Amino acid sequence: MTWKVTPLLLVVWLLALSLSGAYLIQEEVIGEYEVILCNSVVKDLGMSNTWEAAKAAGVNGIEVHVNPDLSCPHVTGGIRPYNFEDRDEASRLGADAANAGIMIPILVAPIQMNPQEIEEKGAPEWALTLIRNARFAGVQLIYFPIVTENFTKTTIPDEKFIELSVFLLNDLVREGSKNEIAVAFENLSVYWNRPEILRKVLAEFGEGELGICLDPVNFYWYGYPRNQVYDLVREFNQRAWHFHAKNLEYPPREREKQREPGWKYSESTVPVHKGDLDFEQLIGFMLDGGFNGYISIEDDSLGKLDPSDRLDSLKQQIEYLQKIASGYRGRN
Repeated sequence: MTWKVTPLLLVVWLLALSLSGAYLIQEEVIGEYEVILCNSVVKDLGMSNTWEAAKAAGVNGIEVHVNPDLSCPHVTGGIRPYNFEDRDEASRLGADAANAGIMIPILVAPIQMNPQEIEEKGAPEWALTLIRNARFAGVQLIYFPIVTENFTKTTIPDEKFIELSVFLLNDLVREGSKNEIAVAFENLSVYWNRPEILRKVLAEFGEGELGICLDPVNFYWYGYPRNQVYDLVREFNQRAWHFHAKNLEYPPREREKQREPGWKYSESTVPVHKGDLDFEQLIGFMLDGGFNGYISIEDDSLGKLDPSDRLDSLKQQIEYLQKIASGYRGRN
């Protein structure tokens, strides 16, 4: 049976959690490829209440950014700032969201790759605490972007980076399994956008243990020709548990050639339905491969628009992606 979290059901769950500490996530609940919004996109709408901004855009859920101090810097609207320091604070966040009719199925929590600290201690304690408390907000999955100081230059030898990443992710996956939280990483930077890195790390984990937040534009950012981006999505879609949608528009002569990582990225960002990558194809690859996660809009171009135009642009992107997903839902 396939079912999803509704706001009312989430409130009931959160109440039960506060009384018993018990929690259960049904495997089927992660997804049905519903369109949600990244926390940063909601923030760019400039509204004082995160939940009202999400509802105004027309979505039922957002992914929330969490800092290493366990704060949620981009979420507003509560009586005080939100955090994941303990289960009570996590429950407050989940309850406020649910009362407004919004889900928080996904968290994003970047981890800075510090080789010495990871070798000595493994995963940072704050990340393990986040996994333990996330379920009390109704969270189903946390993806951890693992980043270095320089996004465009390698600063750690590849084999060492792979070794450290596997060590780190093992700790996160183990804690996720204990707390019934799915754990993933994101393809980004000069490391995670290379298939030779992805393949070696994924080979250390079973398909049900570790997933990817798959972002096609990050492959394009790295400099791969457009056709190769499609090939990479086809290769890795069955390990994807979450999916990001944004887009770039390069001059025609640049689209099918190898470029430097990050080449003219900020000036080339556009809404998801207007760029070089065809998301009807990309989402088709994902759904044909069995993907049932959330599709999250991460539009890096929104800040270029006048604030009065941002909501309309976002609504157009949501409608575009929902139409694609609905077409596949009807077909299948």
